[in-house]
Amino acid sequence: MLRPRTAERHRGGIMGRGRSGSRGTPDDENHGRLWWTPLVVVVLGAATWGLLGLVEGGCEAGPRGGCVAADGYEANGWVLFLAAMPTLFVVGTGLTSERRPPAVGVAAGGAGCAAYVLAQGRTPAHLIIAGVLLVLAVLAPVSVWRRRRR
Repeated sequence: MLRPRTAERHRGGIMGRGRSGSRGTPDDENHGRLWWTPLVVVVLGAATWGLLGLVEGGCEAGPRGGCVAADGYEANGWVLFLAAMPTLFVVGTGLTSERRPPAVGVAAGGAGCAAYVLAQGRTPAHLIIAGVLLVLAVLAPVSVWRRRRR
């Protein structure tokens, strides 16, 4: 038996697709995907590797002034430049989402990258970077737990 079109519209059938009032917002469905975990780990790892190049190589004065990557660390500088905005996005998602995959990615990436940073050196800069990564690794699952508990 066919249902009238108005019944489908009221239940989110024809007209309700893509609206945030229907069954769940697209962001909730997207953040629940398992591919978020490796994505966050890879992006956080790339940004950490680029930042370590800046810490280890230092920066030199560029042709127009400012800081450019030292010789031998140009790849690190480009990776840091390209990974900065995606890192802010995925870490922000991991800290604000109610879903577990982005938070698990931040936790795994933060802990793994902190271990990598500490394996590279123990200077104050290395310790600060590792400390920030470990704080992110703890903060992401705790924030998801608190949101889901409400």
